[in-house]
Amino acid sequence: MADINKAPFYEWKNIVDKLVLLIAVGMSAFHLYMASFGVMPAFGQSAIHWAFVGSYIILTRPLKFRGGRIIDIALIAITVYLSYYQFILQERFIIMAGMVSQRDIQLSVVAVICGILIGYRVLGRILPGLCIAFLLYAFYGHHLTGIFRTVPLSLQRIAVHLYASSDGLYGQTLAVSAQFIFLFVLFGAILEMTGAGKFFVDLAFSLTGKARGGPAQAAIYSSILMGTINGSGAANVVTTGTFTIPLMKKVGYTAPMAGGIEAVASSVAQVMPPVMGAVAFLMAEITGIPYIQIALASLIPCLLYFLTLSISAYFDARRNNLAAAEADQLPHFWPILKSGWLFFTPLAVLVFSLASGYSIHRSAFWAILAALVVGFIKNRANMTPAHFAKAMKSAVSGIAPIAAACLLAGIILGVMNLTGIGIRISGIIQTVAGGNLLFALLLSMVASLVLGMGLPTSAAYIILAIIVAPAVIGMGTIPMAAHMFILYFAALSTITPPVALSIFAAAGIAGSGIWETARDALRLGAVGFVIPFAFVFNNQLLMIGSFGEIMVVALITLLGCAVYAMSLFGWCGVRLSIVSRIILFVLGSLFFVPNAILAYAVALAGTCAVLFVENKIMNKNISA
Repeated sequence: MADINKAPFYEWKNIVDKLVLLIAVGMSAFHLYMASFGVMPAFGQSAIHWAFVGSYIILTRPLKFRGGRIIDIALIAITVYLSYYQFILQERFIIMAGMVSQRDIQLSVVAVICGILIGYRVLGRILPGLCIAFLLYAFYGHHLTGIFRTVPLSLQRIAVHLYASSDGLYGQTLAVSAQFIFLFVLFGAILEMTGAGKFFVDLAFSLTGKARGGPAQAAIYSSILMGTINGSGAANVVTTGTFTIPLMKKVGYTAPMAGGIEAVASSVAQVMPPVMGAVAFLMAEITGIPYIQIALASLIPCLLYFLTLSISAYFDARRNNLAAAEADQLPHFWPILKSGWLFFTPLAVLVFSLASGYSIHRSAFWAILAALVVGFIKNRANMTPAHFAKAMKSAVSGIAPIAAACLLAGIILGVMNLTGIGIRISGIIQTVAGGNLLFALLLSMVASLVLGMGLPTSAAYIILAIIVAPAVIGMGTIPMAAHMFILYFAALSTITPPVALSIFAAAGIAGSGIWETARDALRLGAVGFVIPFAFVFNNQLLMIGSFGEIMVVALITLLGCAVYAMSLFGWCGVRLSIVSRIILFVLGSLFFVPNAILAYAVALAGTCAVLFVENKIMNKNISA
């Protein structure tokens, strides 16, 4: 061991690189096999999944102090053994009716400790700290008084439940990562390897580049195409932002605004159908709602969000008199589409497979195969062992924080089920809200933004689905609306200071300050904070109701979003005065009142009147 710890850095790095490659290839092969032909219990797939991911996290985020290598190697060995021991323990439960030994208890304690330590390396302090808080509550909650008091829980009951139950470390949350999410992360990595990412950006730029602030529109629409696949706002910023942010700055956008546009677009792109960054599969597992229904329900809110973001970027460009991109810088739409239309094939295969009734993991498998075929047709030069290895390592890197968060979410879920704290939290929210659904939603929004800070969207959604969703449902909201509500704010938490991962990534590329970028991002994404409230009160926005009702409500909501954009950015054909902007903000709110025809009429008439007066004033000033 001493020799390992004292090995020269370059030799140790070479060993780590080979082990990482072995993990990436082995993990990809295992999951592709399970998606196609393999059969294994969910706990078994979760255990093997975590053995790969946990080892990868330890190797790529090693301890830096003297002796750290030895500890890392020991931790990898323990993690692999704990995953293997799941098979022994579950088999014993069947044979011996759930009886446990002292060794089982000891290994359960070790599993919880190791999970928190490994999760800390990739997730930081927030989620591991939350897990520790919940564990302390499980042990000492019986000393409290009032509604938070629990029954006494022994170490045996807590540890074994967290290690072996379907609500624990290797339970349903990690199973979703193992069975579904990794396949879609791999799908996105392979699609990027084929050249699809560049095609999506070029296509968006060819369609929007001629408009004022065209690079901003390209950033928005290319982020939609990439963000639905990769499931990470920060990763999406890095993927598309390296191209779009410099172009936005070139046509006159300030660095903070360029970074803000990319960050806002990339964040909510994670909940754009058809893939929705794979978080839709988490929602399907937790709620029991079919994936297809979830994807359809998300369509109109996403379209409203991105149309409003597009309008806002255009208004900002016109108000600041920004130029369009020069014609010689623009790719031409038809040549781009003609040369790359095959890149849409994997997405079409995915949607068709899901619509045809194939399982989610089997649909992902066929989509991956389609992406590989397209890659060999369109970009054979990239279809080399080195590029395959890079894609697989990218997939493992992408799944690492998600899997770690799913594992730690098992601790929170397990403790909540043991203690019943989830029901109590929901009761507190409902009590504080005093039966007022709007107030309850505001409390849930704040809780969602706070709990989602610094976490991947998938991880944030899991926690919020456990803690917040029951309260919203308890106030009379349908489950689809409640879970979609918290999912949107889980995505928006990546642009909400002080911990805003998408903002950090965008500011780094733009060369702007974090707080300035966050300020512009929040102004751009302000309407995104209203849309979730709109679909809770108007379920037609979630594709519930007749076609006519859905279209009417969607149009009214879009008008409200557009009026808000006028107010926030101060332009609609003319520069708007501060008084007009305040009036428009109030009028825009009326469009979101559910089933209020009079309010809509007043809002529409008032908006037209404000714009008419502003045009009159402008014409008078010009004449003078």
